[in-house]
Amino acid sequence: MKKVLVSLVTIGVIGSFSYFVTQAYFTDKKTSTNNTFAVGTLNLEVGGASGSSVEPFVISDIGSGINSGSKVWKVKNTGSLPGQFSASLDNVVNYENGCNEPEKEVDSTCGNPGPHEGELGKYIKVTFYINGIKEVESYMTEEAASKINNLWDSINPPIILNPGQEANLEMEWTADNNYGNEIQSDSLNFDMSFSLKQIIK
Repeated sequence: MKKVLVSLVTIGVIGSFSYFVTQAYFTDKKTSTNNTFAVGTLNLEVGGASGSSVEPFVISDIGSGINSGSKVWKVKNTGSLPGQFSASLDNVVNYENGCNEPEKEVDSTCGNPGPHEGELGKYIKVTFYINGIKEVESYMTEEAASKINNLWDSINPPIILNPGQEANLEMEWTADNNYGNEIQSDSLNFDMSFSLKQIIK
């Protein structure tokens, strides 16, 4: 009986040893050091050093032989990432600025200054070119100007400025010769915004 018990204990010890032997394994380890995440830059320069004020677009005395013109802005991506370029007409307001006698005969909105009452924008068409290629055009009413901002996103292929790349943005304007006394003394104010949006692939 003792022999049998010793044999069972021996078998148990050998079995336990065999279990631990089968669980042994080799390992190796390597370490990759100095790993970093870095954020690229996207910076649009318009007509000069970053942050400088953009020269305003001022047209006066329309109807005295001045019925068209243009302005060119040089835009450049000074960042390290490519970006999709667009421009927008913001805060477009047509002012009435009162009515003289000839205007009163055809125009019943004679507020002074009369924001959003003016008719000038219905006769001023703007066309945008990038490096001489026509991209977007619109009249300068408040409603049309809000739509022009969406047209940039539908340009195919989109206008991409790679790092260090620059382009000429030209805005050409023309006054429709069908205007009459309703635009006398009217004025048109607007802001130009230039945008560079990161490309997400």
